Amino acid sequence: MPATIKLDATKSAHIEKAADLLLAGHLVAVPTETVYGLAADASNEQAVIKVFEAKQRPVGHPLIVHVASVDRVRLWVDHIPETAMQLIKEFWPGPLTLLLPKKSGISDFITGGNPGVAVRMPAHPATLATMEKLGRDLVAPSANPYGRISPTTAEHVLAGLSGKIEAVLDGGDCSVGIESTIIDLTGDTPVIARPGQIAQRDIEACLGITLAPGRIASQAVPGSVKRHYQPVTPTVGVATDRFAGLLPDFTPAGEKLGVIWWQSPPGERASESIMLSADPNEYARMLYTAMHSMDKANVDRIVIELPPRESRWLAIHDRLKRACSEQFT
Repeated sequence: MPATIKLDATKSAHIEKAADLLLAGHLVAVPTETVYGLAADASNEQAVIKVFEAKQRPVGHPLIVHVASVDRVRLWVDHIPETAMQLIKEFWPGPLTLLLPKKSGISDFITGGNPGVAVRMPAHPATLATMEKLGRDLVAPSANPYGRISPTTAEHVLAGLSGKIEAVLDGGDCSVGIESTIIDLTGDTPVIARPGQIAQRDIEACLGITLAPGRIASQAVPGSVKRHYQPVTPTVGVATDRFAGLLPDFTPAGEKLGVIWWQSPPGERASESIMLSADPNEYARMLYTAMHSMDKANVDRIVIELPPRESRWLAIHDRLKRACSEQFT
């Protein structure tokens, strides 16, 4: 395959080029507010299969269908319950994915053979414009090799998939920085299947209900495997109260340590260090970029200072428990 081309999301001709490539069955990485997605025409099963091949993603892992309008949802789902309409009105376009009963005939490559299909409307104007130009919907899992750090810039996409996809539509840095919240609406009561920026309290406030604790989703959803979002460099997470005491254990003689921290400066122990924000949303926006930077920094190990164990940090902890090979809490 020829080298992957970079398209400028601010240019209408490049939006049209992206749509043309997708219509022809090619793969184009597109920006969203969460992370860059590896897009394919959702109605073209051969194009959808290419997504699995490019990412080396195991077949059977479900994908999210991205739509540019609420009307398009009806092409994919059996029915839209009132709870879904309430959430759509409140949070779309935005980082919320709805798992709904699928319409008959939807490809098993999209749903993983499950009875539900995941749909969302992304908030990035360039991707919405691309879908409107295309006149079709997209599958768009994160545009990175399977299991590795999700991309939040076009450069991250190229570092992982250059030469494996036709193009990346450069829409700048992602504003949210972690994957969407997924809420399962296939059962009698809503269940959060994957935490994200839109938190449980936001969903409860919108629906006027209290979600029952401990309930699990009716089926597998994207990003739910045990090891995911991982740097190539060995990575561990350490709680703040153990950080200073354990850091020397991760710096044997001759090894370089990369530290991502938010409260506890690592000092001379770190060959490279990156400070993140004490605000959960800003921390999320910065996290994958910091992990990508450390993965390129030629360090022997990455240590991440874990954020507080509070509900507002739930989505961050979900990503870090999958990204780190070990955690010290």
